[in-house]
Amino acid sequence: MKQLNWLDSLVGECSHVETPSSWLWWSFLSCISAAAGNNYHLTTLKGDLIYKPNLYIMLLGDSGLGKGFPINRAKLLVTKAEVTRVVAGRSSIQAIVQELSRAKTTEGKAPITDSRGFIVNGELSTAIIQDPDSLTILTDLYDGHYNPEWTNLLKGDGAEKLKNPYITALFGSSPAHFYDSIPQANIEGGYIGRNLIIYEEKRSQDVDLLDDGEVKAGDKFDDFITPKYVPHLVNVHSKTGQLRPSDDARKLFNTWRRKWRSTQAPDKTGFLNRVPDHVLKVSMCLSLAEWEFNGEITEVHIESAIEKVTHLIYANKRTVEGRGPDPLAAATKQVLDYLIAAEDQKLSRKQLLWKGYGVYNSFTLDQIMENLLEMQWIKKMKVGVGSNLDWEVSLAGEPLRNYLDYMKSKKGNGKA
Repeated sequence: MKQLNWLDSLVGECSHVETPSSWLWWSFLSCISAAAGNNYHLTTLKGDLIYKPNLYIMLLGDSGLGKGFPINRAKLLVTKAEVTRVVAGRSSIQAIVQELSRAKTTEGKAPITDSRGFIVNGELSTAIIQDPDSLTILTDLYDGHYNPEWTNLLKGDGAEKLKNPYITALFGSSPAHFYDSIPQANIEGGYIGRNLIIYEEKRSQDVDLLDDGEVKAGDKFDDFITPKYVPHLVNVHSKTGQLRPSDDARKLFNTWRRKWRSTQAPDKTGFLNRVPDHVLKVSMCLSLAEWEFNGEITEVHIESAIEKVTHLIYANKRTVEGRGPDPLAAATKQVLDYLIAAEDQKLSRKQLLWKGYGVYNSFTLDQIMENLLEMQWIKKMKVGVGSNLDWEVSLAGEPLRNYLDYMKSKKGNGKA
């Protein structure tokens, strides 16, 4: 039986929690990304294009589904490993840039002189104080290989220079805060396209919260799991080198990428254009997640990365729904969200009015339904008679296909 890698072993240690397992997997993958820093690279296009394993990851879902558990555990692991700067809590983008510009020294360890950092927070809306430039700067810093020296001119403070910036980011957000925190310009201007957004609607399982029998005092994760998994992050940080795909991995990726490009759909965020890039970055992290990593990206790493990244397309599409100049856009998204969440994806008109109280009125709902009917995104059918006459509204067309594909992929991935 094949030994589980560091990542899958760690996810297995947390199999008893209710947090969606996809949030566990991606949060812990960010630890590998943070530990790798500028130490590793992948060369493509005969040396003209260099990839680093940095990732921007965002857990998206309603409040209370358990985003805080994996995000705080990831922060704990990287902090204990002392492999990079950890920027947690509420910050301004200027403060983050200033922190990245200074050498980090830790007693008994070599100083960190490049501008690597792990920005982590359970809520995007509080991670970075509202600043019109913050997400634009994060977009720029994502592609650190294009900016070996990045300069920021702060008012009255002179120039802050970042040397080989390398940022890994892990945020959580609820849909409501997501739309409040990210302006339209950043959704379509490249920031969202650089993010791996993991959207979940439900907990992975319902378990008894109060344990039966004697329970050891203290924090199990901090006391027992962290000492077991931190050494691997230290090991990743201690080495350097070029990661190379095996012949089978190279053939698989190139064949898949050609097919992907030939069938790629239009996309406002740029995420679909970047899917192959995300696959390479994730495969680099998976290579480094092997307990005995040797610098090789295998066919299994590429295959797993393709599966994980393409599974995120539905979440990315949801980020642009309800955004734009149309005054009905936000209310239309709300109607679609209600239908997606409903059993069999259908509700009566009266139910939609009840659910949308304060968001839209009966006149607005009728306008929305007419638009969606013309787009063939819903179907409606008369039900009842007399004073009980109503319309049954069913999701249809592209939103229904996207949702069904999303649910099918979740079943195909087990708990992923």
